[in-house]
Amino acid sequence: MISPGKLWWQFSRDVKRGWDATYHHRVTLPRVEDWFWPYWSEPAGTVPVHVLTGENDWRLSAWMLASFFHFTERAWPIVFHDDGTLSHDARATLGELFPEAELKTRAEADAIMGRVLRAYPFCEEYRRTHPLALKIFDVPHTASSDRFFLIDSDVLFFQRPAEILAWADAPERAECWFNEDVQEAALLSAGEAREELDVKLWSRVNSGLCLINRSAIDLELCDRALATTSILRGPIWRIEQTLFALCASRHALGGLLPQTYEVSLKKRGHPDAIARHYVGAVRDRFFAEGLKRLREPLLELEPD
Repeated sequence: MISPGKLWWQFSRDVKRGWDATYHHRVTLPRVEDWFWPYWSEPAGTVPVHVLTGENDWRLSAWMLASFFHFTERAWPIVFHDDGTLSHDARATLGELFPEAELKTRAEADAIMGRVLRAYPFCEEYRRTHPLALKIFDVPHTASSDRFFLIDSDVLFFQRPAEILAWADAPERAECWFNEDVQEAALLSAGEAREELDVKLWSRVNSGLCLINRSAIDLELCDRALATTSILRGPIWRIEQTLFALCASRHALGGLLPQTYEVSLKKRGHPDAIARHYVGAVRDRFFAEGLKRLREPLLELEPD
């Protein structure tokens, strides 16, 4: 039974975020379990999509992937990284929706990465304290391909992502590409990056949508940054994003995707946006705007 306090919290939240967000959170979000991909026999993409997910956001992950499949018109290899909270039922449903997907459990990941990070104590400690560290450490180490996508659960696609497809279809391309953040979010200044790490830091890197070449990820650089700079004095949820920015800047190939891959704090996304990353401050818009817009195109197909 839900406690009176929890009921009041839910009521207050729903009043604050509005009818659309409440309706599509409660009604449309679970309907992702009705989505299916009828073209598994068609040629698929070759670049794997890695997704860190857990009990609170696995349905968002499923919607993100469904929208990516739909607008790229391809299936893609998928690797789910369990943040340690994913339930058996959630795993089963994701397996039904994406039958070829690979799931890396937190237990097996901890065993592998414990050995890998033994030589990098600051990386090891950071990974122990926050699940977002799995994005910067686990994904590059366990990826089966030198190039991969890393996409957060709170991203949705609304049009064909031509830039992403061009990168995926050119295996010789070694760049790394990211969303452009709404403002600078790195946990160290450009001057500190230059003086302490000899890195010319890219600005406004957002790691919600990443096209990564594994050779860019440098554990020694990450460990040194965590040990010698101000990174650990900032908000912990920005650490992995800062480490991605440092590694990609040192790699010096790539940059920021066009602003049509939107990160914004606006109530409404741009009508021409290819994708939107619904960061925490506008997470309710994932439901009120994103799912409201996608429910018909993604759920209209019926199985034969």
